[in-house]
Amino acid sequence: MRNLSRQKFNELTQNSIVLAQDEFGEKVLELPDHSIIKLFRVKRFISQATLYSPARRFAKNAKRLQQLKIPTISLINLYKIKHIKRTAVHYRQLEGLTLREYLQSKPIEDDFLARLGEFLAHLHAKGIFFRSAHFGNIIVTPEKQFGLIDISDMSISHFALGYFKRIRNLKHIFRLPEDIQLVQNNSVIEQSYLAHCGINKKKFHQVFLQTCEKLKQS
Repeated sequence: MRNLSRQKFNELTQNSIVLAQDEFGEKVLELPDHSIIKLFRVKRFISQATLYSPARRFAKNAKRLQQLKIPTISLINLYKIKHIKRTAVHYRQLEGLTLREYLQSKPIEDDFLARLGEFLAHLHAKGIFFRSAHFGNIIVTPEKQFGLIDISDMSISHFALGYFKRIRNLKHIFRLPEDIQLVQNNSVIEQSYLAHCGINKKKFHQVFLQTCEKLKQS
């Protein structure tokens, strides 16, 4: 993780666009070259917070996703910025539309939704538990592949997810009303997921479908 002085930080972020901020300050900046700086608060630098910071997790997850052949951001650097008590990840965005943008702009096709269900099953089979999974953090690339962004809140194990984590992750994927509305009257995603998840337990299928139905009605 590279130390970034006040001068270097100001030079790097000069003429940048603020994409997100909260009561503590700027969170996401787009630089003039269209790369992204994502900032994370750190209370104390002499602590485990810098060793296990969201910035490091972000970078680790990006590397692991690339190893698994799942499209994601391209990491440029990690920074420690002491004068504003932040760590940061600098990366290039994954080209494409968010899943939400894609579904809002095109007629919804069953084949596309079936591939989405297969993709979600593939993530779980690879041990990926993506807490920030929603239609704004799944990207449809120009090659019509699915990829992931905003990946700091993610864990990747060496084993496929168990039943409980799969159901739990569903609640993250289908938690936003604007996303549910896009697929509310269609069960292709769920059926495709079950066809590709490799789990033939009748009880799991029942609970999975019941959970999807409840989420879509909420």
